[in-house]
Amino acid sequence: MPAASLIPTEVSGVGVLNSAFEAVVDALRSSLLGFAEPEDTQAFHVPPVISRALLERLGYVDAFPNLLGTLHTFVGDNRRWRAIQAARLADGAPWHSEQTISDVVALPATCYHLYPLVADQTLAQPVTMTAEASCYRHEGSSELGRLRSFRMREIVRIGGPDGVPAWRDEWLARARTWFDGLGLKVSVETATDPFFGDAARMMAPRQRQEELKWELRADLGTGQAQAIASANYHKDHFGGLFDIRMDGGVAHTACAAFGLERIVLALIAAHGESPARWPASVRGSLALGGTAK
Repeated sequence: MPAASLIPTEVSGVGVLNSAFEAVVDALRSSLLGFAEPEDTQAFHVPPVISRALLERLGYVDAFPNLLGTLHTFVGDNRRWRAIQAARLADGAPWHSEQTISDVVALPATCYHLYPLVADQTLAQPVTMTAEASCYRHEGSSELGRLRSFRMREIVRIGGPDGVPAWRDEWLARARTWFDGLGLKVSVETATDPFFGDAARMMAPRQRQEELKWELRADLGTGQAQAIASANYHKDHFGGLFDIRMDGGVAHTACAAFGLERIVLALIAAHGESPARWPASVRGSLALGGTAK
C-alpha cells in the first residue's frame, strides 16, 4: 500500500485524496457503522447541498455567515449572456456580475438533513440515524486539516430529555476508547461552535457553561491540536424547530460527529504516511490490508 496522501490544489482547503488515503477513510467508515449498528440505526445517504430556506430557519445564516457557502447561478437569457461575454472580451468585465443566489447552499453539517425526516411526529421510542456527507465551510486558514471541503459522518439521537444526554456521553466515551485503540493521543475538552459576531457573545458562554459540546482533539502534524470528532447535546432546539415530540413534550437531540479526513491526518501524524507500516494493532482494528516491510 502506498503512502496515504492529501494532495493540495490551487486553492487552500481543497485537496485530492489518493487511493491509500481513501482506503483508510473506508476503514473508518466501516468501524463507525459497526459501532452504530446495535442501536438499530437508520442509515441514509444525503446530498452535499441543502435548502437555503431551511438553514435560514435553523439560524445558521445568523450564527455562521462567514462559514456558509452559497451557490449562485445565471438566470438571464441568451441575449444578456452574449452582452456579458462581449463586455468580458472588450474590457475584462467579470462574468459573474449578474449571478443570482440559488435556493440551495453548500451543506455545512450532515445532521441538518436528518431532523426534517421526523418533523411533525410524535415518537414512540428514541430514533437513531446516521449519514455521511461532503460538507463545506469557508475556513479562513490554510492550516493542514482546515479543509473547506470535507466529509463528516454523524450519528444522531432523537428522544426524551432523560436519555439523550446519557447517549451523548456514551458516544463521547466510545469515541475516546476508539481513538486510544488507534494509537491517537486525544484530549477531550469542552468547546463552543465558531459563532460569528453577536452570536458568539450571546450563545458561546451558555454552550460552554452547560457543557453542550465536547471535542476530541489530536495533533494533525502541525503541533497544534484540532478537533477530529465531537459529541453534542442540542437540548430541545431541533425538536422545537421541527415539532418532534416524545414522552409528552418536545424531543431532545444529540449527535456524534467525526471528521474523516482529519482522523486520517491524525493517524498519519501518529504513525507515518504508509498505512502498511502502522502498528499491527491499528491495522487490525481498522481491518486494513497490507503488511509492514
